[in-house]
Amino acid sequence: MLKKTVIAFTVIIFLLLGLLFLPPFEHIRNYLSWGKHTIFDFKTHHTRVVEKAVTPQPWVADSLYNQVRIPDSLLAKIDSNNTHAFLVIQNGKLLYERYWDGYTKESISGSFSAAKSIIAMLVGIGIQEGKIKSVDEPVGNYVPHFAEGDLSKVRIKDLLTMSSGTNYKESDQSYMGLSAKLYYADDVEYVVNLMEPKEAPGVNWEYRSGDTQVLGLIVEKAFGKDISTLVSQYFMKPMGAEHEALWLLDGEKKHEKAFCCFNGVARDYARFGELMLTNGRWKNKQIVPEWYMKTALSPANYLKDPTEEGKPVGFYGYQFWIVNHKGMAIPSMNGLFGQYVYAIKEKNAIVVRLGETKVVKPVHHFQPENFTYIDAALSILK
Repeated sequence: MLKKTVIAFTVIIFLLLGLLFLPPFEHIRNYLSWGKHTIFDFKTHHTRVVEKAVTPQPWVADSLYNQVRIPDSLLAKIDSNNTHAFLVIQNGKLLYERYWDGYTKESISGSFSAAKSIIAMLVGIGIQEGKIKSVDEPVGNYVPHFAEGDLSKVRIKDLLTMSSGTNYKESDQSYMGLSAKLYYADDVEYVVNLMEPKEAPGVNWEYRSGDTQVLGLIVEKAFGKDISTLVSQYFMKPMGAEHEALWLLDGEKKHEKAFCCFNGVARDYARFGELMLTNGRWKNKQIVPEWYMKTALSPANYLKDPTEEGKPVGFYGYQFWIVNHKGMAIPSMNGLFGQYVYAIKEKNAIVVRLGETKVVKPVHHFQPENFTYIDAALSILK
């Protein structure tokens, strides 16, 4: 009897382990292997190299580099919030740069959702080059699942503005939720195929990482290249990136996790801030179409925000956030645990903050720390 019990128990264990290799459960296996998500996931997840420039273009130091002083009250908040890097660039010159906890200018850090803005810019380049017809093109032209039923009504623009109307629920943090599956799945396309229509697209704003992953599949299909190669080709190399970056891949290394997961050094994050500041231009080269960037950095105020009683969306464009602060509309790249790149156009300045954070309740979709970092930069800008 004991022998039969042991055999039965062993069979059950093997069957349960076998389930972890099936699509509905494979993300749990990867979670057990990779662990809880952090800004250091590039050390444990599958990655693809995003090549740096052959001829780097280092940031020039301002004559007042690190001589300006952030007020102690603001610096204390930055210091106490697990910040690893804080950079301020004005007029194309590095004005302020500080690192904490052993971080240096060579330290790679994860972007989380700040990478969404990079994907949006690739869409703009695809339109400029004729690889994508327009933002009004049906998603189903690129992603077969979105050619079915009511999903066929979803346009690329609806994905860019987080208004696809699908059932992807960012707030569902359960082990079997789409968010968990998207981050830990063997094939992100499998998760995209689980997205179904919930409401009409292009009406209500709702933050969905799934929307950006679909954009990633569109970009791959349109260009016929992987996202890491495209980011190197269109951004890192022409902008003179000094350090190679890494992009996290899904479990089977089929696709980049487009909704997150660029990993780079602080100085190279600032190069994307320059594109925000100049509407897509790096020095003498227009990298992203100017008309597209102007739209991308403007709020999609034709959409309704269900969390604010249906008010117009004044804080989000094409995968870029807009921080309304002190009379300024400040576009930003925004990632989990406090990865931020801001472009303060009124000061011709870029701000980069990387690190971890003590998450608190957002104020109108923004962590209060956003205002601390912007105020700190404003305090030293000329």
